[in-house]
Amino acid sequence: MRLLCFVIALFLISPVNAKEYALEDVIAEVNTAVVSVAADAADDVQSLGAGIIIGADGYVVTNAHVCENAEKITVITSDDTEYAADLIGADVKTDIALLKVQHPQGFEPAKFTDSDKTRVGNQVFAIGNPFGLGNSVSLGIISAKERDIEKGPYDNFIQTDTAINQGNSGGPLFNTEGEIVGMNTAIFSTDGKNMGVGFATPANIVRWVAEELKQNGKVVRGWLGIGVQKVNPENKLAIASLIEGSPAETAGLKVGDVLEKVSDFPLNNPRLFSLKVAQSKPDSELSITITRDGEPLEFVVKVAEMPSDKTNSIDKTGKTSNEKPDYDALHLDEEQVKSAVDFVDLGFKAYYDEEQKYFAVVDVKPDSEAYRKGIRAGDRFKTIDGKQIFGIADLQTKIKQATDNGKATLQFISPDTVDTITLNLRKSDEQN
Repeated sequence: MRLLCFVIALFLISPVNAKEYALEDVIAEVNTAVVSVAADAADDVQSLGAGIIIGADGYVVTNAHVCENAEKITVITSDDTEYAADLIGADVKTDIALLKVQHPQGFEPAKFTDSDKTRVGNQVFAIGNPFGLGNSVSLGIISAKERDIEKGPYDNFIQTDTAINQGNSGGPLFNTEGEIVGMNTAIFSTDGKNMGVGFATPANIVRWVAEELKQNGKVVRGWLGIGVQKVNPENKLAIASLIEGSPAETAGLKVGDVLEKVSDFPLNNPRLFSLKVAQSKPDSELSITITRDGEPLEFVVKVAEMPSDKTNSIDKTGKTSNEKPDYDALHLDEEQVKSAVDFVDLGFKAYYDEEQKYFAVVDVKPDSEAYRKGIRAGDRFKTIDGKQIFGIADLQTKIKQATDNGKATLQFISPDTVDTITLNLRKSDEQN
C-alpha cells in the first residue's frame, strides 16, 4: 500500500525554571506562544495551520505551504484574538515561512533549544491546530533523527510518535522544559490521519531560516558547486559532480576527490554535508582536505551564493515566483534551452546535452511534486529507475514504462548534492 505524505506541525516555548514545574505547568506556560494561522487564497480556499511566536515584536514562523498563494493571512492567538499578518518571506526548500503580525499586543516568544543535542527517546509534546480545532496538546517521544522523506534537498527530519494531524503544519515540537525542538511539518499516513509517524524540521534549521528571511527576505545559501556521494567500502564522501566555473573547480578540486576534512562538517551523510555548505556565508573560506590517487591535498575554497536561490521562490504575496532563470549563472546553454522538452509527467522542462550525456532542467512547474521535492532549474540527471538515458526519445519511452509502476526514480546531480528523487506518475487514463 502506498504511503502518502501530509504536512503537519506543532509548536513550543520555553518556561522559567521549567524543571521545577509539572508537565502541565510547562504546557500552560508555553501555550500562549502557539498560534493558529489562516491563509485565504483568491479562489476562496482557506489553508489552516499553526505557528510559533518567536519575537515579542510580532514575528511568527510557520510552514511555507500554509501561506502559498495566500491573499490574506490571519494569526489567531490562544485567547482567540485575531491579527492581520504580512508574509516577510518563505523558503520552499525547507518549507518555512516568516510572518510579521500587525500591531501585536502582549506577545511572549518561544525559545529554541539546540536540536543537535536531542536524543532518540527524549519525551516531547506538540501544540497545534488539528483540523482547525485550535490549540491542542499531544505527547510522545523522539523516535528517530536525520530522516530523509524525499520532501526537499535538505531533509534532516526529527521523527516523533507525537499525535499530529492535518492543520498542525507550522506548529512546534517542545521538549519537557518548554523549548522548541522542531517544527512539525509532515506525517506518513494511508488516509491522511495520524499513524504515529510524524516529522519535524529541527529547531536549528528553523532558527537559521527564520533569521535569513528576517534579514534578507529570502535564504542566502552558500555554494561550492559540487555534488557528493558516499564511497564504499570507505563510507566517506567523494566529489561526484563539479560545476564548471564553480568555486570548487576554481580552487582546483576534481571529480573523484575523497573528502577527508571540511571544517567541522559531517562527512558521512551527503544531505547533512550539503546542508552545512548551504549554511556557510557567501565570501567565507573553507579549508578542505582531500585524497586524490591516495595522496593528501589541501585547498582553500571561497564560498559563493547558490545561483539557484536567485529564482523559484515564494514572493511576499504568498505566490510562487517562477521568473526566468539566470542561465549563465546556472551554467545552462541558452541555445539548448530553446529546444527543451516539457516532460509533463515529471513536472519540468529539460534538454539533453549530447556531449555531457545528461539532461539539464530549465524550468519546473511551481505546483508540481518535482518542485515540492526540491528539483530546480540547473539540476542535471542521467538515469531513470537506475537506467542510463540516451536522449529525449529514450526518456519518453522509459517514462511510459515507469508509468505502469506508478512512479519514476531519477538521480539528480544538482549544484550542491547528488540526490535520488522518486516522482509519482499517473496512467494516461487517470490524467485530467
